[in-house]
Amino acid sequence: MKKKSGILVLGMAIALFGCKKDNTTAADIADGQSTVQPNKMELATAAVSATVSTEAALKTAIANAQPGDVITVSGTIYLTSTLQLLKSGTSSSKINFTGGILDCSGISGANWGVKVNGSYWNITNMTIRNAPDCGIVFQTGGYNYVNKVTTHGNKDSGLQIYNGGHHNSINNSTSYDNYDVANGGENADGYACKLSAGAGNQFNSCNAYHNSDDGWDLYGQPYTVVINNCTATNNGYGTNGDGNGFKLGSAGQNVAHTVTNCTASNNKGSGYDGNGNMGHITTTGSGGSGNVKGLFNRIY
Repeated sequence: MKKKSGILVLGMAIALFGCKKDNTTAADIADGQSTVQPNKMELATAAVSATVSTEAALKTAIANAQPGDVITVSGTIYLTSTLQLLKSGTSSSKINFTGGILDCSGISGANWGVKVNGSYWNITNMTIRNAPDCGIVFQTGGYNYVNKVTTHGNKDSGLQIYNGGHHNSINNSTSYDNYDVANGGENADGYACKLSAGAGNQFNSCNAYHNSDDGWDLYGQPYTVVINNCTATNNGYGTNGDGNGFKLGSAGQNVAHTVTNCTASNNKGSGYDGNGNMGHITTTGSGGSGNVKGLFNRIY
């Protein structure tokens, strides 16, 4: 009996030790510790904050990004190939990518500067310039937030959403001097949400000026796009550019886009052009002046 009692006591001690309450605090996690979450066996990795100044370091940080991480660009990084954001954050813990300049002039071929296929990214306070195609493109993923991002000097649209990209929010950003030389300026818009983008995309307080085609282009976009408090000026400087401030669809469509409190001025084409879209386009509080083909064209 004594032998059995010893085994029983030892077993209870092991059980008590194994069930010891985890007292790790949020401060511990911030200091880089890992902890077992209550009622879960997996480890929770602490967020990482990294400042990068070279292409190699940037691509390593992006490839290893986890929810909650903060990746900051210091100075100007010259890219030699497309930067691909393939990982995803979560609704409560986005991946944060901020700061600096991404110069894409060293990328060969007709390639984008930055490709975002992931979801739940915050992309802020950044300049993306001189890509041989679009500056930054959002596709397949969603729920990404852009704030104070400037795109300019790209050989196609500054910022584009397509190929299923959904619920992206573009805010307080500027896109200018984008020009597709090969096509006489026919394709390079300030902002393009077109052809096959998903639902829930919006633009708030953004500015598009002096782009070779349109300020905003929603050509072939099958879902409603919301544009609020945005400005389109002096677009259409390319020989083949349409030059609409806001191109709001295309022929054969019935999509109800919404444009509120926007301004379109001095564009080569129309200020606001439905472009054959028969949907009920709302242009509440929006105006402008000096557009060569008039302020409103084919708005139903």
